[in-house]
Amino acid sequence: MTKATILMGSLVALLSSKALAHYPTLDCVLEQQQVNCAAAYSDGSLAYNETIEVRSYDEELLHSLTTDNMGEIHLAQPAGEYYLIFDPGHEDPAEFDYAEF
Repeated sequence: MTKATILMGSLVALLSSKALAHYPTLDCVLEQQQVNCAAAYSDGSLAYNETIEVRSYDEELLHSLTTDNMGEIHLAQPAGEYYLIFDPGHEDPAEFDYAEF
């Protein structure tokens, strides 16, 4: 293998890193008026120490929570219509609407 072949292979690998990106996921359940959510990435890794926002349909920030070391948050169910958003900033955010319960 020549140096040019190795260099070209390395360049292709660097430029294709976007294809290896993993998107965020957010799975939530409602148990006894408590919202429990797990944030992760499509590769199966946990999203710990990440921010999850709870917003009203009017875009008002109701809560801002940080995931624990298992990628989870827990909160009392907010009144009214709301959604949760996990936006790590490098891909499209993951959202969960209360109507999905």
